[in-house]
Amino acid sequence: MDKKHPWVWAVGIENTFIGQTARGERVLDEFEITQHYRFWEEDLDRVRESGATMIRYGIPWYRIETSDGVFDWSWTDQVMAYFDQHRELVPIIDLMHYGTPLWLKNEFMNARYAELVARYAKAFAERYKGITKYYTPLNEPFVNAEWCGWSGTWPPYLKGLLGFSLMMNQLCKGIVLTVQSLREVMPDAVMVHVEASKKYVPADESFVEETKLWNELRFLMWELIQGRIGYGHPLYQWVLDHHISVQDLEWYERNKVDLDIVGVNYYPQFSLNIIGKEVVEHEQIPRAKLGGSQDLVDISRDLYNRYRKPIFITETSYNGSEEQRVAWLEDVIHGCNQMLDEGILLIGVTWFPFMDMVDWPYRTNGLSFKENLATFGLYSLKEMPDGTIIREKNAVGRRFEEEVKKQVAELNT
Repeated sequence: MDKKHPWVWAVGIENTFIGQTARGERVLDEFEITQHYRFWEEDLDRVRESGATMIRYGIPWYRIETSDGVFDWSWTDQVMAYFDQHRELVPIIDLMHYGTPLWLKNEFMNARYAELVARYAKAFAERYKGITKYYTPLNEPFVNAEWCGWSGTWPPYLKGLLGFSLMMNQLCKGIVLTVQSLREVMPDAVMVHVEASKKYVPADESFVEETKLWNELRFLMWELIQGRIGYGHPLYQWVLDHHISVQDLEWYERNKVDLDIVGVNYYPQFSLNIIGKEVVEHEQIPRAKLGGSQDLVDISRDLYNRYRKPIFITETSYNGSEEQRVAWLEDVIHGCNQMLDEGILLIGVTWFPFMDMVDWPYRTNGLSFKENLATFGLYSLKEMPDGTIIREKNAVGRRFEEEVKKQVAELNT
């Protein structure tokens, strides 16, 4: 790849959709809370002005498929027409970003989940196949399985490592069938498989062996959908112990997916995790410790060496002050140049989210928009007295645009 223009710059608009409120929680729909449904066109105009040429863009399945097999495309038609008109901004369609339709009982654990999500994906592709060929079948299976199947925070509220494994199996079958459905409609579709990329370190020397296992478990989605887990695989006994059967593994082998692009989601505040007593003995979710750009390089190298497929940094940013975010952007640029120097095939880098977001505890904590604001973005969000949420470009956004324009200028010299 040309070192004068080493990667595609992309952004993403946070698009977590958890519509169920069975336990009295608030709906967690980032598009609704940040008023993107209202200001979507202005937001996309700002993305184009930033110089980004790709955008990860989510589709709210729970609002689209209003009842079993009935689709309302009225809002999506407008947005996809925008992308059709502005071909300089290429969307990577995020078909699944955590939430399922309200009518789907037991959500991801419904026996029909995999076929239903594939049906929805096919319907979307048939309607918009001339506009983009880039798709993410499901965002961050690992985090999805954590929140829905391990911590019991999101529907269907399973708990423990068994819940995590059951959820991961369901999600991965949905990914496989989604890929098959998309390729039926678009044989040239490009799958950007996005995962919450992890790196585990031991709390002390007594947890070194357990940490080795966890550094295999971080690849569970990749290994399942490619049909790579069989007798002798480092995860073979673990999956059998956690209700992923030999029959399941044979199904994955028969229906294995060939990777197009490996999407790496890395956050220095979340992606480096500690394996200790609370994980090994009490099945608690590992605690995070602050990581750095070298950890991003290490994770990307591990994935590239394992799968030999193009790497796309599909999410990275920093929740903090503008100065901290600018510093992280500089670290990312340095780390990505190191990847290229090492021969890692890095094709894109995504600042995610493009504008600030509300943090996920909004769903249950009862606090205000301002109290839940997570300052990740290139644009800051501010709630006005009349309730309107305005967007203001900040120092990170200006530095991002400067870097993009610099790379374009270098390419043209």
